Amino acid sequence: MTAMRDFPNRHSRLAVWSKRLALFSAAVIAAGILLGRSGIIQPIQSVAVVGSGLAAAALGICLAIAAYVEIWRTGVIGIVRANIGLILGLIVLAWPGYVIFYAYRLPAINDVSTDLREPPAFSRSRVALDARGGLVPPESTPDVREQQRRAYPDTVPIVLELGPDETYQLVLQAAQQMKWRIIDRTAPSLRSGVGRIDATDRTSLMRFTDDITIRIRSIGNQTRVDIRSASRVGKHDLGANAARIRAFSDVLIDLNKGA
Repeated sequence: MTAMRDFPNRHSRLAVWSKRLALFSAAVIAAGILLGRSGIIQPIQSVAVVGSGLAAAALGICLAIAAYVEIWRTGVIGIVRANIGLILGLIVLAWPGYVIFYAYRLPAINDVSTDLREPPAFSRSRVALDARGGLVPPESTPDVREQQRRAYPDTVPIVLELGPDETYQLVLQAAQQMKWRIIDRTAPSLRSGVGRIDATDRTSLMRFTDDITIRIRSIGNQTRVDIRSASRVGKHDLGANAARIRAFSDVLIDLNKGA
């Protein structure tokens, strides 16, 4: 009888560790994001830290499930801790789960351009190279361009009924409105009518730096604007580059209407 009275006071160690891992995972993920955003650690390091936190959350969920089995079979105490471990773990994994589901429908590319035949080239000037830390995004492959063509058919050039100089000024305004950091620019020349603007932008959550180049080219009485956006981190941009180009196009078109 004494053993039966003492038995319910035993706590499930599985439930205890499930709760601990869930709390630990949330702290690790928050730390990884904050350290990456502040620049204290490199982007790839912040990804590794966040990945470790996600793994801890998954392990916490597994321990919570094991704790439910233990509680059911032996009657030990720990249902509240197991619930916390399970629910918090699911909350932590909800965002990456959605990202994976969303990414599954998109091509695994990280370079998008409005001109697939002749994508704008990134500036190799000393100013641009210094701003990008010597990095020059590589040319996209034919396979990447074909994947983009199928996934983002609406990513097209912008043609304005303006001269190249007027278009150049509007493009600068649009880039500033997008809060991009302009690292190099060349106004359209009188001879070729071609100008260029290079910039960088940061992703909203992890604050990874992406590279952008814009080509302004005169075509008769019109001016064509081509944009190329490339990610520095990862082989899958989750649609960020195409979304950035669409947003810029909308801003530029609105500015042109108001001009």
